[in-house]
Amino acid sequence: MTTTEQIAEAPATPALKEGGATPAGAASLKGLTQSGLLSDAALRKLRAQQEEFARVLGARLSVSFRLDSTVSLAGLQTIGFQKFVERSHTPLHFTLFKLDPLRGIGLLEIPPQLGLNIVGRLLGGPAKLENVDRALTDIEAALLDQVSDVVLAEWCGPWRSLQELKPALLGHEIDASFLNTISRETLILELTFEIEMGECHGQFRIGLPYASMELLIRRLAGECDVKTGAPSRAPTTAPQWNPQLDDVPVQLTAVCRGLELAVQALGELKAGDTLPIDPQRLTEVEILVGAVAKFVGTLGTSEGRWAVQLTRKLEA
Repeated sequence: MTTTEQIAEAPATPALKEGGATPAGAASLKGLTQSGLLSDAALRKLRAQQEEFARVLGARLSVSFRLDSTVSLAGLQTIGFQKFVERSHTPLHFTLFKLDPLRGIGLLEIPPQLGLNIVGRLLGGPAKLENVDRALTDIEAALLDQVSDVVLAEWCGPWRSLQELKPALLGHEIDASFLNTISRETLILELTFEIEMGECHGQFRIGLPYASMELLIRRLAGECDVKTGAPSRAPTTAPQWNPQLDDVPVQLTAVCRGLELAVQALGELKAGDTLPIDPQRLTEVEILVGAVAKFVGTLGTSEGRWAVQLTRKLEA
């Protein structure tokens, strides 16, 4: 399956192990590897949020499967798409999804063996499965989508205070080589989770375009205004006047608006005609600095010359 939208992928997942052993090559908990992408505060907030998501998801799966299940955050980093492709192997099971209103496509990566174990449990089987090395059938993939919906819905929950995200499953892929509609240099945010269900241990990963998540992560850390997305700014002191500008001339224009004439009357005007002006308009004279109205004043005279007395300042 291919897509024309931006694709975010997670790296390959080690094979499912049974018993208490940790999968070989399991990712240890770590921060974003590219320097300067996120501040320490943003990284701490994101890690804490994902750890809470893992705890809630583990409890949800325990209830759904009637089996003690735990989920924990095992890795958090950015990774290039090329590196993901190099580390992946087949068969794999990718669920492509979209998080409205964010742009781009994400991937939920579940190894087939872990997926088959979940499907078996959904069908009433034990939480233990012999090693297998095959892709999921269409029926098995459809059953696994029920769990994928739960995972993504729970993942979107903690973001609700910042942005309402609506996950939608788009399809599946079993070979990383077909995920080739994205630049190999594109960065994704990769989240790796350890899952234990009875005697089975494994990993699943969520990959999202880093560019689409960056603003939400900065909002999470309080680095951007929640409503506007603008960077938060510390209070600043009032600007100081530069005395070198004291003698710089600035052209001001006084405009009295509100006089209306019919087109025919306008064409008949000639020198010496008198145009009546509503006296109220003389108290609403606008003062323009350049082409921008800055003040409103009242028209009058001062020392025998026309003048405008400023009465209020216009907001930007």
